[in-house]
Amino acid sequence: MAVVWQVSRARPRLSIWEGQGKRYEGVPLRVSYLLLQQLDLVLTLVAISLGLSELNPLMRNMLTSLPQLLVAKVAIPLLIAWRVPSKLLIPAILLLAVVVGWNVKELLVFFF
Repeated sequence: MAVVWQVSRARPRLSIWEGQGKRYEGVPLRVSYLLLQQLDLVLTLVAISLGLSELNPLMRNMLTSLPQLLVAKVAIPLLIAWRVPSKLLIPAILLLAVVVGWNVKELLVFFF
């Protein structure tokens, strides 16, 4: 009795990221995190310029100092996105999406 082994040669899927190895793994999550941080900052500044107030007491104090604001909304998020594994950014991205949604809702309520 002979044993016959069949080797399956499945056709590999092509992806723009596969050729680069793991170098670009997690880039979309990191970019999403950084863009949501910047969108939150822009929406907050728009709301402040319209006369609304910041609810977060830490951010309220940072709005008076440009260097503190840049550290809190640019430098620290860059450091987090660079150092934290991308899968761990998912809860932060979801929370930031909720915050940005809240900001958009408040601005829409203000205008209408």
